[in-house]
Amino acid sequence: MTTIIQISPELVERFNAAAGLAREGDFEGSLAEWNRLLNPTGADKQATRFTTGDFLGQAYMRKAWVLMDLERWPEAREVLEDEVLQACLYQFNRENLYEYFFSYANTLGNLGEVEPMDTAFSKAMQVAAEHLGDAQRLHHCWNNLLYWVEKNEAWEYTLQEVEACIGLAANIESEALHELAMFNKTNALAKLGRKAEARSIVGPLMQAARESGNERNMARCAEIMEMIED
Repeated sequence: MTTIIQISPELVERFNAAAGLAREGDFEGSLAEWNRLLNPTGADKQATRFTTGDFLGQAYMRKAWVLMDLERWPEAREVLEDEVLQACLYQFNRENLYEYFFSYANTLGNLGEVEPMDTAFSKAMQVAAEHLGDAQRLHHCWNNLLYWVEKNEAWEYTLQEVEACIGLAANIESEALHELAMFNKTNALAKLGRKAEARSIVGPLMQAARESGNERNMARCAEIMEMIED
């Protein structure tokens, strides 16, 4: 027999209030509500509380999101790595599991933890590809992964990553993902002083941008050309 646990109405109300404050941009107020929900004191602690792992895990994750909005990255990482949240992950549906790994990866990127970030993005991409069948989420992961690698000036690491990205783009026939990889590859080559290799890639990219009238890509190509001019 399956037992259905009814979450305490007070907890649901507090969850919704905290989420509402975050939507309104009151991140400090939202954080205070998440702390009150997750770390009750006084009368709140004495009240009978019924919850589930999924509900509790989502509360922890949303608290981390507020900390991310506040750019308090070490604290966000601490929440995302909390053993309580880790124990709750197995109750998450696939979309929430994706959001967890995506959030964790971006937090690590902000902290300059490139290799752990890569691992977290890989897990997010696995959920997106194997369970959600969502190419857009795959693109978001690659876009952010390559952004953080570039932000941390890990150019050799970029060259390793873009090859995997190019392979995936071919497998799922994604021109957008292929383009993303090639721009990042060209930029990394330019930063490493490998001008001839960068020039061989940026030329076709510039031509394609002109033919399609893509001004953003033309500007990106121009920036790279400036770096590799002799």
